[in-house]
Amino acid sequence: MSRLCAPIVLRIHNFALTVLIALTVLVAACAPVTTPTLIASPTPTATLAPTRTVVPTSIPTPTNTPTSTPTDTPTPKRTPTQTSLPTATSLPDLLRPVIPVDEVLSRAPQHLHASPDGALWLISDESIIRMQDEAWHTYLADFTGELAGIDAAGRVWVVSEGTTQIAAWDGTSWTAYGADEGWLPIPLEDGYRDVGWGQSDESGQFWLATSRDVRVFDSERWTVFTREDMGMPPLLYDNLIPVFEVTVLSGDEVWVGECEGAAGPTDGRGLRWFDGQTWHGADSPVASGCVTAIVEDSSGCVWVGTSDVLWRYDPASEDWSQFTPPEPPDPPPLGQWRYAASDIALDPSDDPWVSFLICGSASCDTMVLYHVHEGAWTRIKTPRPVTLVLDAAVTPWLFSVVAIFRVVGDRPELVANLYAQSFTVDASGRVWFLARHEGGDWLWTLDTEMGE
Repeated sequence: MSRLCAPIVLRIHNFALTVLIALTVLVAACAPVTTPTLIASPTPTATLAPTRTVVPTSIPTPTNTPTSTPTDTPTPKRTPTQTSLPTATSLPDLLRPVIPVDEVLSRAPQHLHASPDGALWLISDESIIRMQDEAWHTYLADFTGELAGIDAAGRVWVVSEGTTQIAAWDGTSWTAYGADEGWLPIPLEDGYRDVGWGQSDESGQFWLATSRDVRVFDSERWTVFTREDMGMPPLLYDNLIPVFEVTVLSGDEVWVGECEGAAGPTDGRGLRWFDGQTWHGADSPVASGCVTAIVEDSSGCVWVGTSDVLWRYDPASEDWSQFTPPEPPDPPPLGQWRYAASDIALDPSDDPWVSFLICGSASCDTMVLYHVHEGAWTRIKTPRPVTLVLDAAVTPWLFSVVAIFRVVGDRPELVANLYAQSFTVDASGRVWFLARHEGGDWLWTLDTEMGE
């Protein structure tokens, strides 16, 4: 973290969207030419995929002891069969449907994730299917509970009913962790609690954010860091919904932000970071307030998105720089509006593209996208709220609830009228997403090489 900062360089970050989902705000995700071979044999792998889920109301299958008990490898409810790619004559060649989802999943997919080793994961509420080397494998079937992430060792983490346990599936058996291993139940306050999607650091530790604290697993036991441990003040109001954000930076430094609210983000306990021994940040410019994004650029500078300001921290000089967006177009009446940073990405010129949700007095239902160049904020006009995704060529793509756009210059161009969802970008920069096709849900890719 002692490197000098380069010009603005940002990468995609979806925490603000997570915050707004948790705050009851709804915001509406190339490809192999041949269809992957479909087989059903479990193969563990690693993935890091930030997604937030509500804590389950059912118990996962593991026992209450931290020792693994061999079990039979589960078989899928439906045996996948070979299928041919459809002919998408009415769609651009660069959009390619790959396979109907119901050929590999018996239930509707809830998540789509790509891991650094090139694997793609399709996840429903009861099974996990993994694709690698153009073949599909059933990694886990018939599980109950809610996922808390997949760590660098390929273990699937599931939180139990009441959050009294967390269990890990290693591809063949479950291992459960409870109070004896440092795991503590997550308090249920005002009918709400939340568990984030965990991520591994370079040493293999698994970090997890909840609605009340931050936790880390060191291969043997869990350690829970409360607000007090991190030097954060208590909640200002008990009825606010809190969300923590954890980002593991290079060198295993961990940064944590907190945001809370009711009808959109209203306040927060600010930002802290952990160097492996001590928590820092209580005297930084973002020591309080709503923190909605934490990202590290290629030069080691750390960018922090708050509800209305973008900050950049230079670890070499320990200086903070502030970037303030313009007043949004058509703000809610009476001036009762506030920003909430959503997606942040960089283009080939290292210019940031920043999506802001505009929150009124009761909700956050408007989105505005800006392209920032040499400190100037240019609005990219979009017809409705969108999700920003960058492909291998770092071309900005905009996915809305009814259409897909490609940004050329500072103008969005309509590519296809598709309802796309659950987007991810794999290690090669290929974009994957789910969309309706021929009466069902399909897995799609963006084959940008054909579009060049």
